[in-house]
Amino acid sequence: MEKLRHKYLTISGAMIVAAYLLLLGHASLLLCSDETVVWLGMEDGPIENIGALSFLLASTLFFMTAYRSSKLRGQSRANHFDNSLALFLLGAFCFICFGEEISWGQRLFDYSVPNWLKDINRQEEWNLHNLAWFHGQTVEGAEKSFWARLLVMDRLLAVFQLALCTLVPIFTRFSRVLRTWAARIGLPIVPWWIAGLVPIHIFTTQALYAIVGENIIVGDALDETKESMRAVIFLLVANVVYRLTSTTSFVPGVQGPFDRSKEFKAAL
Repeated sequence: MEKLRHKYLTISGAMIVAAYLLLLGHASLLLCSDETVVWLGMEDGPIENIGALSFLLASTLFFMTAYRSSKLRGQSRANHFDNSLALFLLGAFCFICFGEEISWGQRLFDYSVPNWLKDINRQEEWNLHNLAWFHGQTVEGAEKSFWARLLVMDRLLAVFQLALCTLVPIFTRFSRVLRTWAARIGLPIVPWWIAGLVPIHIFTTQALYAIVGENIIVGDALDETKESMRAVIFLLVANVVYRLTSTTSFVPGVQGPFDRSKEFKAAL
């Protein structure tokens, strides 16, 4: 057990440092030339591809974990989630995000977009997140109403990730009812270091927007970086969940990310 615990602390320590440095690393855009920033943030550029690949890998890990857990259902609760529903849904969600990032292969396979979709899609692409309904401004550039802006896709994704990665761990820490409910649907409760990633990501991104100001070039690249960092956070969640099902003492829903017992730390 102590050996497992030491292995967890070693691997997670490196992951924690890398994750937080990565979040702060997008400030390096401020130090790059305009040409470099344009190249990094362009359509199908390095930053967008990192996000797409992260969503694809996260989807794969969620599906693998869900499948593994479903095969072990009815056995000892160690090494699996009793219900794979939430894991399958998270896998499907990340795969949809992957498809959206690459516009469902539109540019890769060079297929045309029907006129009816071009009329309602801001970038004339085969995806949902660029539909006019999910933007905070009208075609003329005017701000939409408060209620209309609640449907902005970027905001919806941010709220969902904040709820899953930060609010759920906090609330389940203090409520056995919520822990039981999470266990019934197989909702993963992430460790504290992932719970802190999302608010720090939001704070650092908003700080960078304030620094960038009216610089459109850096602002556009920062938009892409923000989306890709969200994808990386989902990948970290998927990786932790996958590793949970590879341990010898994981009991989901009974203990939480703030539990100090050796068994839970070893399991993570």
